[in-house]
Amino acid sequence: MEVLKISNTKIKIMLSADDMKRYSLSADELDYNDTKTRAKVWRILDFIKKNHGFEPEGDKLLIQFYPSKDGGSELFVTKLSGLSRGNEKFMSKSGNVTMLDSKRTMYSFESLSDLIQASKIISNTDRIEDSNLFYSESEGYYLEITERGASRLGEICEFAILLEFASKTPKERIPYITEHCKQLTNGSAVEKLAKL
Repeated sequence: MEVLKISNTKIKIMLSADDMKRYSLSADELDYNDTKTRAKVWRILDFIKKNHGFEPEGDKLLIQFYPSKDGGSELFVTKLSGLSRGNEKFMSKSGNVTMLDSKRTMYSFESLSDLIQASKIISNTDRIEDSNLFYSESEGYYLEITERGASRLGEICEFAILLEFASKTPKERIPYITEHCKQLTNGSAVEKLAKL
């Protein structure tokens, strides 16, 4: 894998045929509506983050994929925080372009059993970058996670299943919770809860 930094907001990733096999990617079957494909792309981006310092988290990304004749491919990854909303929508209509998004969300659980059950359901996915658990004696448990997925009208819909067990915490309440509630884990909360 070769990585070329084009700017602070754009990189080019050149994948060889061996890289494509390593990440189980096939140009013929590449469908970003498929959750497995999204997980594979995030694995590549995690590798880039650790080894090349390109930070994809917390930003909407534009992914452009171009297969090569030798079985490899080129991926162009662009952070869209610098683009106007109109340009972002225009760019996302291209057939070779996929929108990738991540965001931090907090959910409140009334019971520990609901929290554990929800964690077991979502633990088998690569779409979670990190998760933290907070507790309040009067209010219950709060699970804060980074959700990854394709953006649909600006919303990520990957973990709608959580709403069967919990309620979404309003954004304006999150700073209060992180400051005043007891933090029970410092990362990997879903992974730890799923083992209970």
